[in-house]
Amino acid sequence: MKSLDEKRLQKSRILIIGDLMLDKHLWGEVERISPEAPVPVVDVIRETMVPGGASNVANNVVGLGARAVVCGVIGRDSDGALLTSLLQEKGIETEGLVEDASRPTTVKTRVIAHNQHVVRIDKEKRSPLSGEVTTALWERIRAVRDHISGVIIEDYGKGVVTPGLIKDIISLFQGVPIAVDPKEAHYLMYKGATVMTPNHHEAGRMYGKRIETREDLLTVGDGIMNDLSLQALIITLGKDGMSLFLRNGEVFLIPTVAREEFDVTGAGDTVIAVLSTMLAAGFDFGQASAISNVAAGIVVEQPGVVPIGLGQLKERLKDERIIIEKVRG
Repeated sequence: MKSLDEKRLQKSRILIIGDLMLDKHLWGEVERISPEAPVPVVDVIRETMVPGGASNVANNVVGLGARAVVCGVIGRDSDGALLTSLLQEKGIETEGLVEDASRPTTVKTRVIAHNQHVVRIDKEKRSPLSGEVTTALWERIRAVRDHISGVIIEDYGKGVVTPGLIKDIISLFQGVPIAVDPKEAHYLMYKGATVMTPNHHEAGRMYGKRIETREDLLTVGDGIMNDLSLQALIITLGKDGMSLFLRNGEVFLIPTVAREEFDVTGAGDTVIAVLSTMLAAGFDFGQASAISNVAAGIVVEQPGVVPIGLGQLKERLKDERIIIEKVRG
């Protein structure tokens, strides 16, 4: 496998379109149960705020040394202003942001005690965008379309990514690798994208077959490839790593390299960010998938939403022996 060329990565400009979020983490300790109800009392020690959702994907992209542009919707509120500021501090291009006064900025607040999730609190509005806001978003996407080397559609089902928008994006960026982190409701709309990265639960629901065996995995993977005419499909398998399906019929399994699993939050964001950045830098699907698998193994070892860094990734790639099992082809 060729090495990670920082100059090549720096030339890549990845466009991330989708549901932007602000992730808040309340870190603390539990020493007692509430006298008011049988729930733990968390003594908060510190609070952190980081870009989440499609914003976390962009954060992972710039962590690799590439350029990232985000197109999405935020509320006209303090959380939206904070998220914009955090993105700009990290060097992420934010001219694609659209404010919508009718909906709040999506915020996920995670309470974490002793490195374990206690509860998550969501503030969001999941209804589709108005026609006016959708038009404004599309204008922002068209305005930043030049010099884009990869596109990521990050669909969390919060109302930003609609069937019409998906169709227009795939049409506008023909010839550019388009990666999709999917939502089941939009399954057939992704036809014409380059690669999709569902987890095994999402893939099973999309194709209507639960994945419990390798045979199930092959059936679902082949079905999705045929339905959507993808060039490649990655189905992530949790602690078992990931599978890679290629258009020529080849199928590979890539075991996880996580040394200790703390928290899978944000792992899918890391996978699609690293995959797209590596494809833009000239790696093939097999190489890009293997590198993204290593990156995911790093981030799940840390609690909370943590982006990958190029230095971390290069060090782990030195230490890890990349194992790819060819299942078929």
